[in-house]
Amino acid sequence: MAQKSQSTKAMLDIFSFLLGVILNIVFYGAVIFGIYFASTKVYEFSYQVFGDKICEQAPGRDVVVEIHDGETTMHIAKKLYQNKVVVNPYSFYLKARLFEYKIVTGKFPLNTSMTYDDVLAVITDVSKGASEDTE
Repeated sequence: MAQKSQSTKAMLDIFSFLLGVILNIVFYGAVIFGIYFASTKVYEFSYQVFGDKICEQAPGRDVVVEIHDGETTMHIAKKLYQNKVVVNPYSFYLKARLFEYKIVTGKFPLNTSMTYDDVLAVITDVSKGASEDTE
């Protein structure tokens, strides 16, 4: 009887050791996957802000975007996103605010193959807009 309980105890010890190893592998695998996923998302967002991101390959599609007096930079970014001029309204908003672009009101001819810098060059050009800064 004592031998049976010792073998049962040994089997439980082996099982708990293997279960612990498997759970550690799963946990650290999930941590590594989470770090990888988060870092790729951060990289993509950073590239949208600081890189030359476009929505469509050239020649793209021409759109006219009208910016009214009093519109916030975020509202303008969402309008550009709806017209497929920018990939992400939040990255465009961050770029416009980070580099302190002064967006003017007016109707602007844009293209879906323009980079964020190209779009900002057009919508901040006082000679093409109707009046000064919206925000």
